[in-house]
Amino acid sequence: MRVKRIILSGSLLLLSIALTCAVFYVVKNHQKQSRLIESELKFNANFVSIWLQTAFNHSNFVLTQLSKDLTQDGFAQLALSDNHYQEQAEVFELHYQTLMNAIHVFAVDKECVLLKTKTIGGVDLSSREYCQRLQNNNEEITSVITGPFKDILNRNVVVQGVKITDKKGAFAGIVGLLTDFTFFTRALRSAHLSEGSTITILSRDFTVLATSVPRYFPIGEMMDFDYVPYQKINGLKYNQELLFDSNKKYNGAYQGVFVKKVSDLPFIILVTKAKNYWFTPLYITIATVFSLILALLFFLMKNAVYFHKLNIKAEHYSKLALFDELTGSCNRRCFENKISGFIEEYHSRKKVFSIALFDIDYFKKINDTYGHDTGDEVLRLFSQTCETVCTPDDHFARLGGDEFVMLLANANAVDAELRLNCLLNTIRDIEISINEQSVKVTSSIGVTEVNNRIFDSCKLLNKADEALYEAKRLGRNQVSISVIETTH
Repeated sequence: MRVKRIILSGSLLLLSIALTCAVFYVVKNHQKQSRLIESELKFNANFVSIWLQTAFNHSNFVLTQLSKDLTQDGFAQLALSDNHYQEQAEVFELHYQTLMNAIHVFAVDKECVLLKTKTIGGVDLSSREYCQRLQNNNEEITSVITGPFKDILNRNVVVQGVKITDKKGAFAGIVGLLTDFTFFTRALRSAHLSEGSTITILSRDFTVLATSVPRYFPIGEMMDFDYVPYQKINGLKYNQELLFDSNKKYNGAYQGVFVKKVSDLPFIILVTKAKNYWFTPLYITIATVFSLILALLFFLMKNAVYFHKLNIKAEHYSKLALFDELTGSCNRRCFENKISGFIEEYHSRKKVFSIALFDIDYFKKINDTYGHDTGDEVLRLFSQTCETVCTPDDHFARLGGDEFVMLLANANAVDAELRLNCLLNTIRDIEISINEQSVKVTSSIGVTEVNNRIFDSCKLLNKADEALYEAKRLGRNQVSISVIETTH
């Protein structure tokens, strides 16, 4: 009996120790997992924040320098006439090319009347936020970034403006740039989110500028405070960070929310991860010390793999140089990364996709006839036009020169041809006026579809190139399909 009591007591003691160790392990592991996820959320928020700061601080520097140049040139005495237009237009175009976040650089006079541009001039903009703040302020405000609004061409834009003064220091006008929402969308595409994560960029009035979950946060509309409480994110200060839970489910689950104010810019980064990723299952049955050790080894290996993935991502982010400077589209390196993922997805999940190779018809003739500035403008407009038809899962890239490529997710060759023919109609509407001459743009497009014989991008690109050559042979300005034979 005494031996039985000793064995029973010893067993209960060992069981108690095992259970205590198990509970201690689960709690500590949960805390560690939470810290890792918080680090991931902060990393993505800081990455996008640095992207925005770099772009807008650089543009503020360029606009400030342009403002000083215009002040020295006597901007306050310039008339709204064609005599001054050509010289100022060339200056604005030169600065525009250096700004990754600009779709247009403009200037207004001291009455806040828009100076003539390539398309429009003489418009009274005195009701705009940037005019009211810079024209009427009693403080030393020299630059502003507005909330989003519709510009005179009905585009959703944000304006960054810098005050121009006369030689006496009085208000003489504003030089500014327009940033449309596609810039913010490009910023989000650079953040590689893990499963269950979302990211959103908000303006200071909580308008959604870009998001990975437009179903819940429609772009261009005020944020839905049913999901994220207003009192939590209102009044954030310089680089302030908050971590809290969402009010209700969205994207299929309750969310852990990390919010960051972007330094002194009027933008807020909101990164989330589904709460079910934050909890390690607590229903671990602890039968023996051996099972505890196995569980411990499992979680250590899991965390080691997780750290390894984070390190790979960190190295990847440090090497980011994935966007074409002229057009703002993905470059060749970015495209090669994307297409490798598409091919892997096809072979693992049979997610079909097509690839389209674009060539601007007679681009060399445009360059030779109208100059490289016009050629660059054609490349930018062409890229912007093609970007507008891309779905969130599609990718558009400039490979070099006038050669572009588009990955069309979840589209076979026939579907791709239909979409690209619609795109061709839009491309044909591109028109640039140069010295009272009109430059029209067309494109030849070669399309092919992935199949089970494709394991790298070279063969896919070669087939698309063959189709592109066929489109040119048949007279250009059309879409041609090249089909790769499949194995049975």
